Amino acid sequence: MFRTVPFNIKGNMEKGHEAVEKLLEFMADQPGNPMGKVSGAFASFRVDVIDTEAAYEIFGELPGFRKEQITVSYDEDEYLRIRAERAELETEDVKYICHERRTGEFERVFKIDGIDKDSVSVAFDNGILHIVLPKVSKDANRTIFDIE
Repeated sequence: MFRTVPFNIKGNMEKGHEAVEKLLEFMADQPGNPMGKVSGAFASFRVDVIDTEAAYEIFGELPGFRKEQITVSYDEDEYLRIRAERAELETEDVKYICHERRTGEFERVFKIDGIDKDSVSVAFDNGILHIVLPKVSKDANRTIFDIE
C-alpha cells in the first residue's frame, strides 16, 4: 500500500491555501501594495529580481512548463506580467493516491518604470525564466536646446 503522510490532518489545507492565496493576490493588487515584499513569499511561483546599473533582471522558477505555456507582457501602465498556464489533467479513468501538482493559471505582476521596452530580452531554459529589462538612460528624456 502506498500512502502519503498528510501535511494537515484535518484535510482542509488545500482550501485554506487557496483562500490565503486569493487574499494575498487581492492585497498585492492594491495601490501601494500593503504587503510589500512579504506577498512574494506566498506567490504562485518564486522569482529573484536583481537591480544593476544598466538593467533589472528577473529570474523566475517555472519547472515543468514549456515555453509555449508562458507569456511575458509589458503594458502602457508599466506593469510587467508573467503568466504560465498548466492545463487540467484528464482524470476520468485515473485514481490518484496523491495529487499535489497544481494546474491552472499562475501569474506574477511587477510595476516597473523607466525601462527600454524595445530592448527587453526573455529566455527560458531548464525551468528558469530570465528577463532582462534595460533601464532608460537618465539623459534619454532630457533635451538640450541651442541658444540663439
